[in-house]
Amino acid sequence: MADSRDGEDEPAYVSRWKDATTGFDRVRSVASSLEEPRTAGWIADEAHVSEPTTRNHLERLVDLGVLVTDESVRGKTYYPDPVYTRLTAIQELVAENSEADLTQQATAIQADIESWKAEYDVESPRSLRASVTEDVSVEDAQQRLRIAANWESAQYQLSLLGDAIDHYETYTSRPPASA
Repeated sequence: MADSRDGEDEPAYVSRWKDATTGFDRVRSVASSLEEPRTAGWIADEAHVSEPTTRNHLERLVDLGVLVTDESVRGKTYYPDPVYTRLTAIQELVAENSEADLTQQATAIQADIESWKAEYDVESPRSLRASVTEDVSVEDAQQRLRIAANWESAQYQLSLLGDAIDHYETYTSRPPASA
């Protein structure tokens, strides 16, 4: 049986992806979007790149500080470096927004958080999750869990915005050109 990475019997979108990107780009794309540590074999399958080549690309990404590794019972696993991920997100925020835009986004997120606190009479996403044990309907419990997840995402985004705002001038200043 042919390996799906050979191009036989693979979906058209995979062929287009392979034609439009390098193996390194596909490995980086898959590895950067991981939500849990994965092995090189798993990443190779998802990226449609041979496992030995994937291992080389992953080690390069580790050397560049994009990924971190861990040894587990499954073997060596890879995961996006949280510092790299955070700095990249801040860099994108600063590049795409003015300081006023960042402040406006932060204010909107703070308003969302305040409304969740008031609506559910809780102070944190954890407290909101714990409230599902109260006498609430299944639908209400599911809604509370969704809002708790959104609240955690909002807090993270707010922390990114805070950093971007606090250091906006540093992040946007450019050294003068040398003569």
